[in-house]
Amino acid sequence: MSEIAFYRWSSTLPLVLVLPGYLIGLHVPPPRGVFSELATFVAAAGVAAGVPYIPFMSVLLWCLRRKSTTVHRVASLVAPILFVPVFILFALVIEFGPGPDFVHNVKFYVPYLLGVGFGYVVLIHLLRFALSFGGWLDDGDPGAV
Repeated sequence: MSEIAFYRWSSTLPLVLVLPGYLIGLHVPPPRGVFSELATFVAAAGVAAGVPYIPFMSVLLWCLRRKSTTVHRVASLVAPILFVPVFILFALVIEFGPGPDFVHNVKFYVPYLLGVGFGYVVLIHLLRFALSFGGWLDDGDPGAV
């Protein structure tokens, strides 16, 4: 698999992990462990940000077509920061404008969003490293694909 194809497929990870996160996090009887709490965190992130993530990632992948592997790497690193304005716009639409709780909600969700986003970035790049180390990923930069 090419590294660019890996980045394209890995962009679905935040959507794919929501269901297992829900099943593990909310259906594990007490006492709950760290893994169960993390799964609940992942499921909540998918529910809160899943709807704006789909058009955001679609536009980002469309803009990255015919770009080099290096550009895909950089885009994967800055994607959580680029997603923040999209999420804020989504929150404005959902709340029908800036209400009294809007600033409070943004202050609550943005750090949460960045934490989850960069957590996915770390997971994706660790997986990329493991696949590359195992010889399953073509690291070569063939130029524009």
